[in-house]
Amino acid sequence: MKSYYALPLTALLLTATVSPVATSAATPTKVETKKPLSEKALAKKKTAIAKLATSLIGTPYKEGGTTTKGFDASGFTQYVYQKSGLTLERTIAKQAAMPLKTVTHKKAMPGDLFFVQAKKAKAPNFVGIYTGKNKFVAVTTKKVESQDLTWSYYTKQDILIKSYQ
Repeated sequence: MKSYYALPLTALLLTATVSPVATSAATPTKVETKKPLSEKALAKKKTAIAKLATSLIGTPYKEGGTTTKGFDASGFTQYVYQKSGLTLERTIAKQAAMPLKTVTHKKAMPGDLFFVQAKKAKAPNFVGIYTGKNKFVAVTTKKVESQDLTWSYYTKQDILIKSYQ
């Protein structure tokens, strides 16, 4: 004679061992929260970001690239920020939409993100990392290069500067 209760009883025993009642008695784990960086620490980190970005000049362009074997624009900025311990989204649009502080060109600091948006575009289509003195490092269609913001192309575009604060 077959037992029709064997499977349900086993299932009942398994669910009893993982029920919320059985696990609620466990010691709660402590959740660690990171303290925001001090102004001095953030300035130091942003200087390191600009330095790392500059050190990657000459790295080739690669569509969808996120490593030193080849970068696209947002893959480059994400990589540099990640190596510096800061998180950025993957695409230009998502990076531009992040809740970072928008700053003016006069208040831009090395390490800030420079987004370029064509006058009639709905969203930025290019991103780089400001290195100071009207220059930023970004990925062109060939490689990572230093760009001059006084170049006539950039003076005709909308520039959005975002700062990790």
